[in-house]
Amino acid sequence: MPTVPLLALSYVVGLGLAAWLGGPWWLAALLASLVVAALRLHVRPAPSMLACTAAVALAAAGHARLDAAEAARATLAPLDGVHRIIGRVEAEPRVIGSQARVALDVRSIDGTPAAGRLSMSTRVDPDRPLPRPGDLLTLDGAVERSPLRPDEVVAEYPAWRVTGHETPSLPVAAIEAMRAWSLANIERSFPEPHAALAAGVLIGEQGALPSALRDALRTTGTTHLVVVSGQNIAVVLGVTVALLSAVVPRRRAGLLALALLPGYVVLVGASAPVLRASAMAVGLAAATAAGRRTPAWAFLAYAVAAMLVVDPLLVRDLSFQLSAAATVGVLLIAPPLTEFAVAPLVERGTGRLLPALVEAALVAVAAAVAVLPVQAAAFGTLSLVQVPANAAVALVYEGTLAIAAVAALLGWLPPVAFVLREAGSVVPDAFITVVDAFARVPFASVPLQLASVAVMAWVAGIAALLWLLARRPTVPQRALSVRATPPARRIALAVVAGGLWFAALAPVDPLPSVTVLNVGQGLAVLVRDEGRSVLIDAGPADGAVLAALERAGQRKPLDMLVLTHDDIDHIGGAVEVTQRLGAREVLGAPHIPARNLGLQPIDIGDRIRLTARTSIEVLSPPAHVGPTTASDNDAGLVLLVRIGDRRVLIPADIEAGAEHRLVRSGQPLSADVIVVPHHGSRTSSTPEFLRAVAPGVAVVSVGARNAYGHPVAEVLARYAPTPLYRTDEVGDVTLRSDGARLWVHQAHDAEDARSTSRATVGPREQRR
Repeated sequence: MPTVPLLALSYVVGLGLAAWLGGPWWLAALLASLVVAALRLHVRPAPSMLACTAAVALAAAGHARLDAAEAARATLAPLDGVHRIIGRVEAEPRVIGSQARVALDVRSIDGTPAAGRLSMSTRVDPDRPLPRPGDLLTLDGAVERSPLRPDEVVAEYPAWRVTGHETPSLPVAAIEAMRAWSLANIERSFPEPHAALAAGVLIGEQGALPSALRDALRTTGTTHLVVVSGQNIAVVLGVTVALLSAVVPRRRAGLLALALLPGYVVLVGASAPVLRASAMAVGLAAATAAGRRTPAWAFLAYAVAAMLVVDPLLVRDLSFQLSAAATVGVLLIAPPLTEFAVAPLVERGTGRLLPALVEAALVAVAAAVAVLPVQAAAFGTLSLVQVPANAAVALVYEGTLAIAAVAALLGWLPPVAFVLREAGSVVPDAFITVVDAFARVPFASVPLQLASVAVMAWVAGIAALLWLLARRPTVPQRALSVRATPPARRIALAVVAGGLWFAALAPVDPLPSVTVLNVGQGLAVLVRDEGRSVLIDAGPADGAVLAALERAGQRKPLDMLVLTHDDIDHIGGAVEVTQRLGAREVLGAPHIPARNLGLQPIDIGDRIRLTARTSIEVLSPPAHVGPTTASDNDAGLVLLVRIGDRRVLIPADIEAGAEHRLVRSGQPLSADVIVVPHHGSRTSSTPEFLRAVAPGVAVVSVGARNAYGHPVAEVLARYAPTPLYRTDEVGDVTLRSDGARLWVHQAHDAEDARSTSRATVGPREQRR
């Protein structure tokens, strides 16, 4: 183990332990001591005692450095509550359905200078242009600490106005102009969605990606391919070096290729993965030019350690974690895999093409294996097709990137644009086809709360695999950076045993949820808390509800299925749900036929209790109202979900008559969220009913381009300015609450499911 990489890794490990386990600095020093002792015993040549002592000290220093950085981090205080905020728009707003998300650089809060970031969401108004980059916005609204990034705040639908504009500096303006020019060239060269994919692969622009493609990328664990990362840097420099090597020596070609690096980094944005890859590229090129044989993993350690010295908080940055983990897979896991699989092919004389394809696929597999636990821990889901999907897509990814680069640079030339549009689209089309095919595999993605023991077991399993490969005579020992030895088996068992202890202490997400599932033109609402689940209605009879329940991670049988009324778009999927997923009880309005479901009637005043804090109460119809005295819609169940002090009203398909009866009944109808009755039909959502409910958020379950024209424009106008989410635009809408606050998650919002979590409703006394 070389001394300098050992010291760099020790600092990184100390920071990682501080972020993962917390606790005092001496805990990191103790664990680092155990690792260093193992190196001294089982690695030859062993590091010196001086190096070991320095490594332990650096591990403790890394732990203390993160603690100090978090304590000294500038806060956007005061946070919770309603405040006046002034900030500068950093980039073009991201438009998703009827919502737009704006990134702001905060300048002041309530007149006091402040520094930090804020993510603002606002409704898209055709009569009001969205803010532009450089605009100074004044906001009046509620803000709250971001659930994901402690150094950011979020604001949902505040009142905002443009109060000024800051012209960007000449370099910034030039970069924005270059980026816009490149995007325009790509749009000229490809049809959609190929243009959106090319823009994402080349420069990380994801705003135009169709929602279906976003879902497929998430499901297959290939989202990282449309985020600019170290892989882009490697491909760009690799292609450049290959071209230059035809005219100059390879060492000089490597140095000349670095001249492209600053321009590309500036174009795509100096994100943490890009900077990490750039630092590694510079180090590797310098070592190659000097004739040194420093292993690539050492430069990874140097780059990561240097970046964490400058900004220790990067250790909590998900993109940084994913990029570093993927690089570990490429540098440490891929070599023995390729030696094992490719060497026999070369010996058999199979030519160059097949070994090259196998090697490319195995490199993608190695990266996917390394990032899998990070993704599972971050997103709460596990893609079961991630490894084969990445291996398959790897065969067309580099081609897509190369074609996108040609389009960005030369797409302004009509002949080039014509050739790319007619012939070049084959490669990105293959990319989309492969991703979509894997996304359609049953149970392609499953929910997962990853405990510490699982992470440790995964790492131990990878180490065991590398050890087994290293023992095979077909694999040269030089393929491994640090050889595993027989004690590695005992160490793996100790790691798993320790992981069990951490798993026992690992907190479980305690928040209940109400998810309005995207089942097309119909309704299905899933309510869950502490492992109990109730499905309200089952959507139309087209299987959409089963796919939606799979997306929501509902694998085990439901505790209850509740049917509000007998319309086919609410009850059509009930038989499939009970037969294929299962439901311990089926409840419904008294007038619904049993339909071989074993349905038990429930009526006004009945209450379904999931847990002590979550219940579902029947508010309507009165016992004397049935299908003979009212329409089937008005005889349907009106349900109120209570989570602590938060209330979600689900009025099914009731119309004006039932709404009027509810208002006059004197029942407290006020709710934080309303599932818009009758999918936004003009026969429902009367003004008096909406005044009585006074919702803070509205969700409408509706099918795209449905034949009924739902939701109708006049009904949408009645809800303004209430934030409204449509399942045909944003997919599944999940409401999570701790009983005091409530968050909204949109399936088609930001880069991952977690990044959509934003506080929308506080205590009712504050909201009003």
